[in-house]
Amino acid sequence: MFVSVGRWCARRPKRTIAAWLLLLLALGAAVALCGRVTSEAVSIPGSDSQAAADAARAFPGSASGKQPLVLHTGADGADLTSAGARDAVAAAARNIAGVDHVVAVTTPYEGAGRAAMSADGHTAFLSVELDVTDRDITPEVTRRIVDAARPAEAAGIEVTPGGSLAAAADKGSTRHSEIIGLLAALAILWFGFRSAVAATVPLIAAVVGLGVSLSVVGLLGHLMDMPSAGSTIAAMIGLGVGVDYSLFCLTRFRELLGDGASVEDAAALTTAASGKAVAFAGCAVVAALASLALGGLPLLHALALAPGIAVLVAVAATLTLLPALFALLGRSLAPTPTIPDPTAPDAAAPDAEVRDQVAAGGAGWRRVAERVARQPWRHLIGALLLVAVLAAPAVGLTFGQLDGGDKVSSTASRTAYDRLASAFGPGVNGPLQVTNALPDPASGPTDPRVAKVTDALTDTSGVAAVGPPQLSPDGRTARWQVTPTTAPGDPETARLVHRLRETTLPAATAGTGHGAHVSGAPAAQLDLNDRLSRRMPAIIAFVLVIAALLLLLAFRSVVVAATAAVLNLVSVAAAYGVLTALFQQGLGAGALGLDGPVPIPGYVPLLMFAVLFGLSMDYEVFLLSAVREPYLKSGDHCGSVITGLARTGGIITSAALIMVCVFLSYLLSDDPVVKMFGIGLATAVALDATLVRGLLVPAAMILLGKANWWLPGWLDRALPRIDIEGGDHEPPPRTVPAPAPEAAPAPAPPVTVRKT
Repeated sequence: MFVSVGRWCARRPKRTIAAWLLLLLALGAAVALCGRVTSEAVSIPGSDSQAAADAARAFPGSASGKQPLVLHTGADGADLTSAGARDAVAAAARNIAGVDHVVAVTTPYEGAGRAAMSADGHTAFLSVELDVTDRDITPEVTRRIVDAARPAEAAGIEVTPGGSLAAAADKGSTRHSEIIGLLAALAILWFGFRSAVAATVPLIAAVVGLGVSLSVVGLLGHLMDMPSAGSTIAAMIGLGVGVDYSLFCLTRFRELLGDGASVEDAAALTTAASGKAVAFAGCAVVAALASLALGGLPLLHALALAPGIAVLVAVAATLTLLPALFALLGRSLAPTPTIPDPTAPDAAAPDAEVRDQVAAGGAGWRRVAERVARQPWRHLIGALLLVAVLAAPAVGLTFGQLDGGDKVSSTASRTAYDRLASAFGPGVNGPLQVTNALPDPASGPTDPRVAKVTDALTDTSGVAAVGPPQLSPDGRTARWQVTPTTAPGDPETARLVHRLRETTLPAATAGTGHGAHVSGAPAAQLDLNDRLSRRMPAIIAFVLVIAALLLLLAFRSVVVAATAAVLNLVSVAAAYGVLTALFQQGLGAGALGLDGPVPIPGYVPLLMFAVLFGLSMDYEVFLLSAVREPYLKSGDHCGSVITGLARTGGIITSAALIMVCVFLSYLLSDDPVVKMFGIGLATAVALDATLVRGLLVPAAMILLGKANWWLPGWLDRALPRIDIEGGDHEPPPRTVPAPAPEAAPAPAPPVTVRKT
């Protein structure tokens, strides 16, 4: 099948390329017409916070709730309670009320908004209600609201959006990161191929695939809650694997051209061999991402779906678009032949194995492999010790909650957060909602069942303020807003949530036949992290089993499958350690553009684990295939490991270097979560391609010897035979020009005999 797909696309290159471009244009037009939609909403089925959120639907209100627009004057500025400031704010509020999607604006001078004025009169906020949900608040909506507040700005009042308005305003494009990643990849590819045409081909395939996948992810936001991090992760993974997959295939294509194959045959055979390996590796990534479905959370489904789409599109582009590009560019992609010096003493042509190693830059990796073979225990123990040092901080890894205070200081979210925290206390940035569904309607706020809960909440330690109870129109649901004394991401706020759920509310509602629930951003994040902590062992076990089964099918060896699956944990553990040290402990936070330590959300390590395990399968398959081939021919396990590493070390490190550059380019983002993924993925890929594939795997295979390829007879008969790197048929014999017919021997000169 693969050879047929490759040959069909190679024979119709213009038609294939046109189909991809039409698809890209159609999806781009759909995005331009419908827009990209993201949502940071988190639903946690079966949790206490979800129960509270569901009960709160009994209350009428705007689709997005009340969004703050922060007003601030300096210490030497006019008081916001002055007549001039009141008039300016009132004029701004009237303008904002006329903006599309705004349904109500509450000023701090009204009875319902008096709590929005600070004690010193220098900070306040307008409460803006919209008819769209948080996911539909775009940067354009925020800009129009801020522009409408110009009367306040003209009076010397600083206006900063907060809440979802700030989140929309802070949505920055990652295009600069993608451009930097592409330029770095171009430099690496040119250095490897020494050909501008060859270096450009993987980038073309990657960029087209990236455009298609990001458009699909953007449109999916209309159908499901897709966090903004989903598109960013899809771009990181899609660009990285797109270039890597194309690089593997381009290397094989150039080798076939160098061996004398025609352009069409080389394109078809590349798809049949390397293309099949790419499809296997892509399916491994998707299978690892599918494990996140065990988390039972819509957030994880979205975060797994986005990069999964990017990987599948990259595989499709590699199998179809790439052969078309090969056919169109033809011999311009062929390696430059090297003409040997006929006078040199070693002018004889090297054998195929040596030629392959030199072409792949394998001389250096052969020396590394030989040193590992001479002292496998030393290299194995040394590499494990290095990993242990890097992974040590991961022992203290805890899941936390990011809030506006963790954003970069130049963002609207951070400015609004700091001003509100300074004026009203840190808890105002993450209020809790307590909801109580009553069996019978309440008579009012003074109903004994309602008043008892109000008093209990007020007396709870860690509570700064409790708003007056609100009753739903039918009187069957009561709601309180509770302001903690600590910030949303502070561990004390999480302890307050536990205290309310386990002590305060059960005691206040005992014997009444009803119970209260706690929601709000801190409570929802706490429930999310608790759910992830419980499900993480099952997800890790699932990924390990899937990885081992895929390797077992590919290489028909129990030992190789088990060893590779376990060693894949090494790079992940080291990445977790680096992540913990840099972000949670704050080591080098300034170099990352952060003001100090920031908590790590639970979904970051979990998603990283699934992605990294899938990506490491690519390098594992490439290395083990190169080891297994010479072993089946010679039976020399040590020599086959040396040969395999010599043949693949250069291409693996080049591919990894490209991916590392792509991931590190995302450190330019202001979002701490994006920085976490960039650092974590780059660290793991770099270690996986060097320490794990260059030292640990060869050392382990040399120590295990022939046991590497052990497979019980009954399992050998039961397993289907899959050749992930073999073509659908053997390549045609190389065409060698027929030798010219020998010229007839010249006639002997006549012999003259003289008589003496």
